[in-house]
Amino acid sequence: MQYTEGQIGRIFVVRIDDGEDLLAYLRQFIADKGIQAGSIVFLGALMDGKMVTGPEKPVIPPDPHYVFFEGGWEVFGVGTIYPGEIGPYIHCHASVGRAGHALTGCLRERAVTYLIVEAVIYEITGLSARREFDQKMQLHLPVLKDPAAKDNGQATLPGEEGEPATPSGKNNGESELPGGLAEIIRDLTKKPPV
Repeated sequence: MQYTEGQIGRIFVVRIDDGEDLLAYLRQFIADKGIQAGSIVFLGALMDGKMVTGPEKPVIPPDPHYVFFEGGWEVFGVGTIYPGEIGPYIHCHASVGRAGHALTGCLRERAVTYLIVEAVIYEITGLSARREFDQKMQLHLPVLKDPAAKDNGQATLPGEEGEPATPSGKNNGESELPGGLAEIIRDLTKKPPV
């Protein structure tokens, strides 16, 4: 586990209009305002877009499973902003729904607004954080550093020496969901027979 601490800076309310790309407009706004770190909350509707809805198989590094959606979907989501190699890096996850169908995942490349998307951007100042490419995961991950740390600045909790463990201390991959809940979830995610 890593952590860092900052303070709330400016707060912006942004309206993205019909036909505008949510991700492109957020990137441009964040760059124009000089926001280095923060959080985004948004809601509205998307005409079409692309998202990662998990990996093809649960391996490291993951092979993303892409889903395209179109035709006007309600949306709500959250995102983070951290400095990256070429400026602020935005990572947005969202849920979209239409006519009883829903998708949840990471918005990628494009998300074209239908009618309107309202976003609230919370700037966070004083963070020692960056988003950097991780060779093992093959992803850009946040690297959070506590400025008060004496060594390399990576903050850990007491007792976190050696191999990382799950919050319960187990590291053997066993499911900890109660009463067969893990089995129910596995059943729900299987494709129905044709």
